[in-house]
Amino acid sequence: MAPECRVFLVVKTGRSPIFASMNVKRFSRLKVLLFAIAISPFAASHTCADDAEVARSAYKQSFIDNDFRYLDDPAYQGAFLGERLKRLRPSSDITIDLGGRFRSRYHNENNLRGGPRLTGRSDEFVLSQMFLFADIHLGDNLRVFGQAIDATSDGENLSPRASEVNRFDLQMLAVDALLLTDGGDQAWWLRFGRQEMHYGSQRLLASRPWRNTPLTHDGVRTWWQSDAARVDAFWVRPIDPRQHRPDDHNFDNPDQSRQFYGVFGTTKTDTVRYDVFYFGMTEDDDRVQTFAGVPGGFDVHTIGGRVLRREGDLRFEAEGGYQFGKFSTSRQSAGFATVGLGHTCERLPLKPTTWLYYDWASGDNDLNDGVHGTFYQLEPRGHYYLGLADLTGRQNIQDLSLQTSLAVRNDLECRIHFHNFWLANRRDALYTNGTAAAFHDPTGSAGNEIGHELDLQLRWSISPRAHLLVGYSYLWAGDYFDSPVIQGGPAGIAANGANGNDGEFTYIQSTLRF
Repeated sequence: MAPECRVFLVVKTGRSPIFASMNVKRFSRLKVLLFAIAISPFAASHTCADDAEVARSAYKQSFIDNDFRYLDDPAYQGAFLGERLKRLRPSSDITIDLGGRFRSRYHNENNLRGGPRLTGRSDEFVLSQMFLFADIHLGDNLRVFGQAIDATSDGENLSPRASEVNRFDLQMLAVDALLLTDGGDQAWWLRFGRQEMHYGSQRLLASRPWRNTPLTHDGVRTWWQSDAARVDAFWVRPIDPRQHRPDDHNFDNPDQSRQFYGVFGTTKTDTVRYDVFYFGMTEDDDRVQTFAGVPGGFDVHTIGGRVLRREGDLRFEAEGGYQFGKFSTSRQSAGFATVGLGHTCERLPLKPTTWLYYDWASGDNDLNDGVHGTFYQLEPRGHYYLGLADLTGRQNIQDLSLQTSLAVRNDLECRIHFHNFWLANRRDALYTNGTAAAFHDPTGSAGNEIGHELDLQLRWSISPRAHLLVGYSYLWAGDYFDSPVIQGGPAGIAANGANGNDGEFTYIQSTLRF
């Protein structure tokens, strides 16, 4: 295991000359951003492809879903970083998995810094994130999972976002209990405690793994599952990231005024998957301002479904939902829809997969008519679907996008996405990916042409434990941002203040899992 020892030495002490162009002295606590390149000769194990694939797939988006049972297979011959800390057995009925992840990401945001983008703010900084987890299985019926987080931002000129810093805190601490099983493929489980959650496409409910501080919740979840179907029900209170500002020294507490609850069901075959869902979110504090800028809280309920189908080389996806309830003093009546058509060709070089998507989320034509028509996006993975520049959320928006992925090699993927954005209703606001109103012309004279975005991304899986991500995004500001109203001072429910210029986002991310 000598290569593993060398890996840790590089991670903690290495300094790369590649930082010369980044003015490394600006970063007071700079982590080694490109350590994945430096450790690649050591983190890569010379084992068969099958062993590498099972080792890679053991880590999930949320580490509470990790599965290291492949190490119990006597046929497995791999030797990857951290495996000696897995499947520890202090007694015959106790199994312990220990591990974590270190991730570092360099950001250069040109005219894209802050909540509202395209307002002239730019910055350059490094985000670092450390996860440490312990997963304890007590027999087959009881489990305790805990995960700590330390997330930092270094070198910025402007204040970090609330989602970028969380010092030495508890990301997850949950207990799983098996309530009932038929001894075969069917089981009923209960989970309570602090936990990340994500369901289906994650357009409405995601842990937001791109964030330096992923979303997490305190509450309870139960699920029944079989080989072909699963039904979940949950009630939680979210952990509000705003408590991390301006200086994070306190243990994270749940938001006692907000409740999130719902039911999610899914069933699938080899060629098709169906999801149905109900999500409810209630804000009880009448002093809390809604994203429309008025106080009064809200109580919104979303019902909908999704189908994902594959027939040969063709792919099809459709998802949508209707939202009702109360928004401040108005009745909520809104919706969203997504439809996509894709094609994969394994026979061509680079095995291209191409999707054409149309996304729509409703807006409001009249904020004073007693009916609120702007869709409330809940807790989405918007960064993944609506452009990496994070200009907009899934509220009052239309997006027609073309997305292509190319398999340069088995371990190297190139992604090219092009987005075209319009407001769904020109008299409603353009909302940020955090639900706030960023720009608004209540007369609608600014039009609805938001702009276009090109996202380029290269993903290199150096080994099952080390990964490198390089990306560049360019955002062309549309005619909407040339409007004197949008470039001026506050109007309607937004502060406005756009500068009319385009935006650029460059990033390099390295990840080491152990």
